[in-house]
Amino acid sequence: MTQIDQTDIQILNHLNRNCRITKNHLAQLVHLTPPAVAARIAQLEDSGVIRKYTIEVDPEKLGYTHQVFIQIQLVHFNHQDYHAFIHRKRNFIRHHYKISGQMNEMLQAAFHSSAELNAFLVELEAYANYQVLEIIDELI
Repeated sequence: MTQIDQTDIQILNHLNRNCRITKNHLAQLVHLTPPAVAARIAQLEDSGVIRKYTIEVDPEKLGYTHQVFIQIQLVHFNHQDYHAFIHRKRNFIRHHYKISGQMNEMLQAAFHSSAELNAFLVELEAYANYQVLEIIDELI
């Protein structure tokens, strides 16, 4: 296991806020040289602490006005067909989680319209029972 110190935590915090920050700027913020910051980032990547870099888009600006969480209770023991369905619909799905409790999995998804959400749910019924929770607002 990689030893994480306070400087690594500071680097991760800055990368979490802006993963496109330059190593020069990051070095200034954490009081290291750019090569030292680059080495620490490489170590965090190699050890798996940093798994990937990504972007976050505003779904509403892309026309996805119906944002939901869908709690799923799989009805079949063979989950391959369900996972194939989810893979086909991946452009609607922002996150996919395995969860504890009465439900097995949870999706965070976004759709352009009620009709598009309904069509997704009609197809989902072949694999699972579900409960839809509409996202009203993001707090953070």
